[in-house]
Amino acid sequence: MNPIAFAVPVFFTLILLELWVARSRGLTVYRLKDSLTSINVGIMSEFSKAIGGVISLVMFTLISDRFGAFVWDVSHPMTWISALLLYDFCYYWVHRTGHEINLFWASHVVHHSSEEFNLSTALRQSSTGFLFRWIFYIPLALLGYPVKVFVVVGLIDFLYQYWVHTQLIGKLGWLEYVVVTPSNHRVHHGQNSYCIDKNYGGIFSIWDRMFGTYADEREDEKPVYGIRKPLQSWNPLWANLHHFVQIWHQVKSTKNWRHRLMYIFSKPSWTPEKEDANEVFEANRFRRFDTPATSGLMVIAFVGTMLGSLLLMGYFYLQSRLPQPIRIAYCVVMVLFIAGIGWRMMQARQSLKPVAQSYGHAE
Repeated sequence: MNPIAFAVPVFFTLILLELWVARSRGLTVYRLKDSLTSINVGIMSEFSKAIGGVISLVMFTLISDRFGAFVWDVSHPMTWISALLLYDFCYYWVHRTGHEINLFWASHVVHHSSEEFNLSTALRQSSTGFLFRWIFYIPLALLGYPVKVFVVVGLIDFLYQYWVHTQLIGKLGWLEYVVVTPSNHRVHHGQNSYCIDKNYGGIFSIWDRMFGTYADEREDEKPVYGIRKPLQSWNPLWANLHHFVQIWHQVKSTKNWRHRLMYIFSKPSWTPEKEDANEVFEANRFRRFDTPATSGLMVIAFVGTMLGSLLLMGYFYLQSRLPQPIRIAYCVVMVLFIAGIGWRMMQARQSLKPVAQSYGHAE
């Protein structure tokens, strides 16, 4: 069974625990529509990876078997320690290019599209990342690490990052210098000027310090979460596709081939008018996206999301027993089902009413 199946109940339990602790402190760090969207994006990601994620394993296995330089003893601790360090180093570059190359940002942007920062935000994972990410882990394959080691250390790296998506834990002293913590990861999710393109590490923050991309959280300027060009949608399918669509329109809008390539491979902020465009962020002008919704609509959305979670668990359980065509059909239907929940929540968008930001303080 997929190991994520065992993690899902833990994820939901910790979300409920965080919600309870926040309320006991008089803090508001969750909004229902935003959290349901984050969960639905996560469900959609798992179903898309079930179809396309095999690409990573196939490519890794082929390269490792054919070109692997060493034979590693999986019973030796140094095999696992070195693999985890190298994996996290490669993840740093996966993550960094995901912010600094527009095409890769189109895939990664979904994770930053939430205007809240809580444990549900950690579940906003890309449904298209499998198309690019495997390329960055080729060094592990060339060194001959077994695919089992690659999968396990990748899972460790992924699961570690869940707990750092919270506002309830402050700075952790000397640990800030070594590992990724909630404090330095809050910076990564901020759209303030000092937060942009900072703190890419997965487990270790030492890579950011080595390559000059580290920034501490400022007490006098708390991060404002979200992206400079807001998603303004609760639809998880659109969350995954909207920046690809933007790039397509940008490329179509010009006949200059240099500009076309820059729209694809330059920084997301690049424009022909200004080669290094990065607008100044004004926190006092920021308003979080919201739409009106009846209690009945939210009940439908909540029940649909919980049903989607259960069906994902069911898929994990049945996956090995299902023929490949049935697996694909199951995943496609579930992607459409989850997208339908987000589409339904957007029905009242015409009467959009922005709400003031709270930065997680008591309201």
